[in-house]
Amino acid sequence: MLGLLTTGYGLNLLDRQIINILSEPIKRDLGLADWQLGALSGLSFALLYSVAALPIARYADRSNRVRVVGAAILIWSFFTAATAMAGSFVQMLIFRLGVGVGEAGGAPPSQSLIADRFPANRRSGALAIFALGAPVGAAIGLIGGGLLEGVIGWRWTMVCAGVPGLLIGALVLLTLRDTRAAHGGKATGAAETPSLIAALKLLLSRRTFTLIAFASALLSFCNYGAMAFAGSYYLRLHSPELTKIGAAVGQEPLGVIGLGLGIFGATGGALGALVGGRLGDRFGVGNLRALVLIPAIGSLLGTISYAVMFTVPSAAMSLVVFAVAAFFTSVWYGPGTLAMQRLAGADAKATALAVALFINSAVGLSFGPLLIGFASDLLAPSLGEGEGLRAGILLGLVAGLASGFLYWRASRSIAREIAEVEGVAK
Repeated sequence: MLGLLTTGYGLNLLDRQIINILSEPIKRDLGLADWQLGALSGLSFALLYSVAALPIARYADRSNRVRVVGAAILIWSFFTAATAMAGSFVQMLIFRLGVGVGEAGGAPPSQSLIADRFPANRRSGALAIFALGAPVGAAIGLIGGGLLEGVIGWRWTMVCAGVPGLLIGALVLLTLRDTRAAHGGKATGAAETPSLIAALKLLLSRRTFTLIAFASALLSFCNYGAMAFAGSYYLRLHSPELTKIGAAVGQEPLGVIGLGLGIFGATGGALGALVGGRLGDRFGVGNLRALVLIPAIGSLLGTISYAVMFTVPSAAMSLVVFAVAAFFTSVWYGPGTLAMQRLAGADAKATALAVALFINSAVGLSFGPLLIGFASDLLAPSLGEGEGLRAGILLGLVAGLASGFLYWRASRSIAREIAEVEGVAK
């Protein structure tokens, strides 16, 4: 189960992120501005992703989670491939909305299934392994997108990105089983399961849960904002160096960027997720504060690493620093996700993570790329396209510092609130 769900999550990130490496060819083909690129990579996707995630996750908490995950993979994969037919900004926007609807049903039910399958002392590690799908999937999208675009163009590259998910979605539906009843959950459609509105009120009344959710969203603001424009940044400010490297290895500059971002991002992100999961398993059982202090440290160090990445004078050096940024901004996943699940209680795991994803998408995915794109467009007349984009990205990193602060604030109340949820004396 873990391997197949992790593969599905990898495709989730592949289909979500591939547009970032293809942003410059798409911009030229469709005649877009930077804010429109930001809207396509963030806001358009996040709109329906945010809205659909909550009812889908609540439905998953009360029904068969495997069917929800399988159908979600099929839907987002279809719309990813269909993006190849877009001939305008509006058409591209519509297809990206479809991708968002599909992906809304992927991660929360998958995480809920994994949490039920593994014992408490292994859950953070299992969730961290699931999180490996993010950097690996994003890396395949960046590498494959960068290499394929120069050979078959961005449209056929989008088709190649969408097709594998149709197979994985079918495999999920045909081979996996929902084992909720065997692990202490309610039976399908149980009347005792609270309604979506009741669950939302309960979760948002828990201060620690809200702090963690917004901390994660602010970190995503940095991640999605920076990565939405990373390809454009390198092409605008480091094109001569990338052309020279590309000539040496037989690749176009975009292919070099995709290889660099993919390899260094996957390496750093995978190691960060694994290390964060192990740290959460080791320290989080006896000291619940560790579940949020680990992400707090990761957020601060990751933000500093991003600042270095976008200011060093060499593209090669910048890509190496990206591995460090990816490492630190990925350590939160295992312990942070486990903290939110424990704050949710047994029958609202998927709903809790959907609420977190809603906040994450509304704050980070929606506005990270969009606001950085707006800042870039505003600063470009005075600084130039390249320096204007760099300044916009650096301004967005303030959110990473705020993320670390909110994680730290959550550490002051997490032990008490988990004890209240689980009925354990302090």
